[in-house]
Amino acid sequence: MYPSSIVTLDIGGTTINAGRYYNGVIEENIVRSFATDKNEAEILAFIIFCIDSVKSESTKAIAVGVPCILDVEQGIVFDAINIPAWQHYPLKAVLTEHYQCDIYINNDVNCFVAGEHEFGPAKQFNDVIGICLGTGFGSGFVLNNQLYSGHNCSAGEVGGISYLNGTIDDYCSGKFFKDHYQISGADLAKLAEQGDEKALMAFEQFGSHLAQAFSKILFVLDPQVIVIGGSVSKSYDLFIEALWRELADFPYKKVTKSLRIVKSELENAALLGAAHLYLESKR
Repeated sequence: MYPSSIVTLDIGGTTINAGRYYNGVIEENIVRSFATDKNEAEILAFIIFCIDSVKSESTKAIAVGVPCILDVEQGIVFDAINIPAWQHYPLKAVLTEHYQCDIYINNDVNCFVAGEHEFGPAKQFNDVIGICLGTGFGSGFVLNNQLYSGHNCSAGEVGGISYLNGTIDDYCSGKFFKDHYQISGADLAKLAEQGDEKALMAFEQFGSHLAQAFSKILFVLDPQVIVIGGSVSKSYDLFIEALWRELADFPYKKVTKSLRIVKSELENAALLGAAHLYLESKR
């Protein structure tokens, strides 16, 4: 028997989205700012607070997406770049002890791409790449209709690849706007929408950098569709043309000609995906 409801968490670099999954939908969710520089005890207390805010009497399991690599079976998270306290943290064991129920942990972008593939338009495709553009650049892979995580759940950590004077994270996430323009991507997007030339150029540059990151993925994998989510995806229309112009230089024209790149339109994809992956693990 599946649980009546599942609490699902999408833990990001700046926010936690907590929701309650029931019968194929997220019936309630709350997004809260997340202070990632706290110690283990403070972070745990906040996560418990987020869970309790949506948990109900019917809740029989908790599924969590985390922004780092992990041992999925043991639920131990490792080397969380944006959460310094989580370098070797037994999150599953800690939550199991507190709640005495089933706990499932996976990478946040794995949850996102699983949600897109199971509940979104990407369901019609066999090979799907999910990209989350937020605090960093994250990617998740569904290949031949199966989530591919790698041996250490680190498949998709493309953001750490060296690029120009830093890494892909530095040029293909919200960091780019803060580091190069000293303004958030959201505020810069408002200026761009008002016709500000400097802001428009910033998103042109961002699209060009993003194409370089996508090219690295295309050289390794050959997806049918790339779905872009995360906070920066709200500015999709400001960078997508520049991205496609840069991809025109990709050497294998058949790959880019058949490729689709779309913005995520699925609300709470990562929450849906976390619940789906948990249910799959129980079959």
